[in-house]
Amino acid sequence: VNGTPAVAGQSVVLGGCDAVLHVVDGASGQASARIELGEAAHVAGSAAVVDGRAYLGHYGNAFVCVDLESGKTVWQLDDPQFAFFSSPAVGAERVVFGGRNKQVHCVDRASGEERWSFMTRRKVDGSPVIAGDKVVVGSGDGRLYLLNLEDGRELWSYEIGRSLFSSPAVVDGRVVIGGED
Repeated sequence: VNGTPAVAGQSVVLGGCDAVLHVVDGASGQASARIELGEAAHVAGSAAVVDGRAYLGHYGNAFVCVDLESGKTVWQLDDPQFAFFSSPAVGAERVVFGGRNKQVHCVDRASGEERWSFMTRRKVDGSPVIAGDKVVVGSGDGRLYLLNLEDGRELWSYEIGRSLFSSPAVVDGRVVIGGED
């Protein structure tokens, strides 16, 4: 298990290198569900759980939304070549995540339809943060980006110098992030 488990009520949700999304009862520690994600769908990041659905990417070159009660995939965004290591930021209507395809993706939370994507110069393994109507995300290209949540337009970027694979924290209008240096 590489990602941080997500806690939703009494359930703990996590994915691992076994290509399975595990749901565990937090009180007893007993497995309550085992959802197969598919061959080579090893989970490198953390799932986000909102309203009974888990949002996560995996090595099988897909980002998925899974209904935890039925165990069924609600929607899936595929990439022909690249995996998704980034953990998602889930908003009221949108899900934002990075990809090894050098892009930040924004999809409709209900349908998975892509709203926009933003190209960086290197992979985006760190998790984005939704801050109001903006998205803050770092990239392996050494830049910290501030994007418009509505349309993905770059509002500004800042050259840190070294790759950013960690996730930013946003508090009181300030951003804190660690780089490889």
